[in-house]
Amino acid sequence: MGANRRYPDLSAQRAQEKALREARTSGPLHTLTDDQLRLHSTVLSIAPERPALWGLAWVRFGDVDVRCVVRLRRWTSAAVGVEIDVDGDVLRCWVWRGAVDRLGAREDAWR
Repeated sequence: MGANRRYPDLSAQRAQEKALREARTSGPLHTLTDDQLRLHSTVLSIAPERPALWGLAWVRFGDVDVRCVVRLRRWTSAAVGVEIDVDGDVLRCWVWRGAVDRLGAREDAWR
């Protein structure tokens, strides 16, 4: 079978979407606790609405870890607040800063 020359990144994107759907059935999306975030004593930066900031992050559903494209919404010196789109549902969680790699554009994750 040949490669998709018109949309070369589509198969990788579909594979990630499938992995997210399967992981979501394993349990709720994990997030950092209030004690871990320490939002009462640390500086919080909020991302502008436009242009969107994208990253590639490790998130956990139940006991399943999955690496996926996320929208970066806010951050502290230690953690990043992210949004994940799973079949049209926007899920939000906090992950450790080291679990996120910044992307120049959303499509860069599949190139």
